[in-house]
Amino acid sequence: MPGRLVPIAVEVDPIGRGLGMGMESSGAESPGDVWARDLAQRVALATPADTAWGAFLRSLLEAIRELGDEGLVRRCREVCGREQPVEFFRYPVRWRLQMMALSLEALAARHGGSAKALRLLGWQATGSFLCSHGGRLMLMLAGSDRKRVLEGAHIGFRMGLSYGTHTTRWLGPASFHWRMEREFMPLPFMEGVLQALVERTGARNVRVVGRQTGALDSEYELSWE
Repeated sequence: MPGRLVPIAVEVDPIGRGLGMGMESSGAESPGDVWARDLAQRVALATPADTAWGAFLRSLLEAIRELGDEGLVRRCREVCGREQPVEFFRYPVRWRLQMMALSLEALAARHGGSAKALRLLGWQATGSFLCSHGGRLMLMLAGSDRKRVLEGAHIGFRMGLSYGTHTTRWLGPASFHWRMEREFMPLPFMEGVLQALVERTGARNVRVVGRQTGALDSEYELSWE
């Protein structure tokens, strides 16, 4: 089962007020169609040049299997023509988004809402990715040292993705700021990704709070004990 996740929420209708600006985490669940519309918008913004390693696709499918069921996985695999993604081949990021969109309603019903389901997907997918060849390569380069993991993780994103810019800085000995520009994964998903990444270093009581600053831009504050 997933570890302790910090509850999050978003405003009721952020996307209708300007391409998602103002979305951030707090404490209550919002209607699922907010995140369904967010995913649809991201699909529309993705171009053929926006690609990611097959390892990210595979880890997402594993997360959907873990949090959902085989029937949901079969539906999602139809997005890529039932092809088994090859870890270091590149595939359209649109496929990942479409798989999330296909599975969102079912996962939201099982896990307490769309935002929570997306965050769990990010958390679970990161664990699966870190077991892949690409994930093991990243861990080999960074080890378990928290400073190296956090400061070097953006290099892993740069290796595995054809898009996006990541900027990081320390706010204190146990707090970290992460800014993402042109990142296609939705805000709650990336909160789960970052939580899993910090937990991998042995940190306890990890808290990740994100805020969406543009259609594909967001920033996150990470803290832990």
